[in-house]
Amino acid sequence: MNVGNKSTAELVKEEISSNLYLNEVLKKGLINYSALTREILSKIKHKNKKANFSSVLIAIQRYYDEIKVTKSENDCGELLKDCELIMKNKISSFTLERTKNVMNLINKISKTIRWDLGDIMFFVQGSGEITVVIDKKNEKKFSGLGKSILEKKEGLTLLSLREAGESTSYSKDIPGFLSFITGKLAEQEINIIDIASTYKQVIFVLYEKDSTKAYTVLDSLIKHYQ
Repeated sequence: MNVGNKSTAELVKEEISSNLYLNEVLKKGLINYSALTREILSKIKHKNKKANFSSVLIAIQRYYDEIKVTKSENDCGELLKDCELIMKNKISSFTLERTKNVMNLINKISKTIRWDLGDIMFFVQGSGEITVVIDKKNEKKFSGLGKSILEKKEGLTLLSLREAGESTSYSKDIPGFLSFITGKLAEQEINIIDIASTYKQVIFVLYEKDSTKAYTVLDSLIKHYQ
């Protein structure tokens, strides 16, 4: 049987990547290629009759070259193991025209936000527009903006990755840190609506329907490095 005319390389990649433990062991170079080939050869041959020991072995070696652990990934793991996850639902976002009136209103609204009670509001500015992320409780304060609203999204979640206060490393100093995190989310088909960051915190804006899956992905990643 040839499943969907997939090549040996594609089938090997699927077989290994579907097993998180096996994928991580291979990534770290802690497994014998020949032993792994013998282990998965029958499964690959069942799906592609043209597969043989040599083709599977070569596919494993090439897949390792794709995923092998880099210094940056090790640095990401060292930082992640002490991180804390925080999730908050019932979030909305507004993308608005960046005009003087809009900016004045945002400034006025920000003065009413109860930061001490955990209210949420932050914004990202572009050259001609501004996106405001705000909790449901304060969303109604933007109801009078009318035509200035270019886009509104509801049913969002904030998933924050907070770095340990005593940590000597800093995510912004690690090449590829954001790519590493967003890549793990993308592998699970989790769409990121927006990203914001502070000194020791990275905040992802997601759809609520993806929030549990996203939390599980990042929580498993943190535990993996602990």
